[in-house]
Amino acid sequence: MIKAPKIVQRPFSSDVYAASKALGLSDLQARLVAQRKHSTEQLAETIFPKLKHIQHPDALKNSREAARLIADAILSDGVIVLATDYDTDGVTSAWVAVTALVEYFKVPKERVVHLIGERKTGYGITEEVCERILAIQQPVSLVISADQGSSDEPRIKRLKEAGIAVCVTDHHQMPVEGAPESAACTVNPQQQGCEYDKTVAGCFVIFLVMTQVRQELVQRGYLPPDSPSLKALALNVSLGTIADSVSLQSPNNRAIVHAGLQLINQFEQPAWQAMLRLNDNQGEPFNAEYLAFQVATRINAASRVSDVTTAFNFLTAATVDEAHSHLIQLDEDNQERRAQQQGMLQMALNEAKNLYHPQKYSLAVALQGNAGIQGIIATRIGEKFGLPTVILTDLKDGFLAGSGRGIVPQVDLREAFQWMSEQDSELFRSMGGHKGAAGCMIPLEKYAVFAELFETAIREQLGDTPPVPLLESDGQLDDSYLLPELIPHLNALEPYGREWPQATFDGHFELLQLKPVGEHKTHLSCKLRTAQGKILSAIYFNAREDAAQSLAFNEGDSVHCVYQPSLNRFAGRTQLQLKLLWMQPA
Repeated sequence: MIKAPKIVQRPFSSDVYAASKALGLSDLQARLVAQRKHSTEQLAETIFPKLKHIQHPDALKNSREAARLIADAILSDGVIVLATDYDTDGVTSAWVAVTALVEYFKVPKERVVHLIGERKTGYGITEEVCERILAIQQPVSLVISADQGSSDEPRIKRLKEAGIAVCVTDHHQMPVEGAPESAACTVNPQQQGCEYDKTVAGCFVIFLVMTQVRQELVQRGYLPPDSPSLKALALNVSLGTIADSVSLQSPNNRAIVHAGLQLINQFEQPAWQAMLRLNDNQGEPFNAEYLAFQVATRINAASRVSDVTTAFNFLTAATVDEAHSHLIQLDEDNQERRAQQQGMLQMALNEAKNLYHPQKYSLAVALQGNAGIQGIIATRIGEKFGLPTVILTDLKDGFLAGSGRGIVPQVDLREAFQWMSEQDSELFRSMGGHKGAAGCMIPLEKYAVFAELFETAIREQLGDTPPVPLLESDGQLDDSYLLPELIPHLNALEPYGREWPQATFDGHFELLQLKPVGEHKTHLSCKLRTAQGKILSAIYFNAREDAAQSLAFNEGDSVHCVYQPSLNRFAGRTQLQLKLLWMQPA
């Protein structure tokens, strides 16, 4: 039997609370900040994010050297190749680089060749990407990687031997041996000696590098001193940052996402006009949650079930009709992804139940199906069992592709994979990623070894107590707060995301009404009454696995709920609705 989630109160810093109050926040807002940040350092920059607060790119090791290499390539006659990852961070990295090169630095379009790796052939500068670069007929002045490259020394060496220089820009953790020695330059905040924020996404790194390129081109007289800054590129850097689930406690990430959302909500770019046409977010401004669940899921679907270039073409579309056409394809891809996901999720759930026991530290589940969906499955299964989880799928070529999610905050997946590789040098064909999310490819026959080593690695990190599912709460809310006016009050602390989570509360209620809803009757529509008598509407998504599963509570019961406040608009009325994350008998 899966352990029930443990509801824990987020720790509270009285110093941060007092300092937040001094900055003009209300009692509730200051309380929420004090439960997310435990130091007064850069407090104002965190609460009131602005682009001017972004750490200067000079602190990003080798960014000036990269700028000189890219400037040389711009001033040459050869092509500039962009090699980027296939996820939203990679696609937005490509958008940043292409937009900077073509629109800001006036490089002819035909001189920019963009290659996005395919999910089915693996992460990084793969042999397949290498072959595509070597097949280019024109002279190649420079290859620029974005959101990948740090772990790709063998392929970078092969390109170097062919006379092709590679400038790596990335944000993933570095291999033990350090930066790829065959690269002409490596820009990655994770590398030794770099003082830049370690939490930024790949699209943020290439954005910073391109701002340095602009400065270099101004110094060389290629651009006039009053040439436009690149701050408008924050538009889609915000999307890639949100999609990659990097820390939103970081003032740098908060600033770029805040600025990007302001630009997005002007709806001046065709891609975002098309998105507004498809889903207007009930008239509310697009926020970080919208970017994560409405936009990034569609962009990621392209590489999972179809052609990733559709996503890039969507972002770079010149007209709203063109963008809309690509978005319709992305939406169809996403529906196909969801259909495939449902079947794979059920298979993964059945297998995870067979593997699970109360002393289990991790789950490594091998499946048949689409390798592009395994990251989503890893998240769902990991959250359900409260364990670090790797989902592996059979590539039908003698290898399993794996995607892992750390789930438990203390777990470092990249460190676990590194330790595992040291125990068995033949375990991984490839691996990469960062603390909370990592990917790999292993020989099919190594699955049992992988699972055993993964369990040991996680146990070594966590100690003697197996993890349990945790639900963090910001505490209870008095009835006086439970009004629609609460939502703009909470929205003032946007953007929400990893390490700056959406406001979540818990409380005790009387369950007045319970109604299964949705196509599969797995969601519950509820009416709750507080101890003071206030009646509230609530929705509990995915409350059960299927319509036949019995519930632990009934109408009339006293229940303990964990919830996030939201708004429900229906028939011209707006009311507060509680989005339940958990409900159990009190």
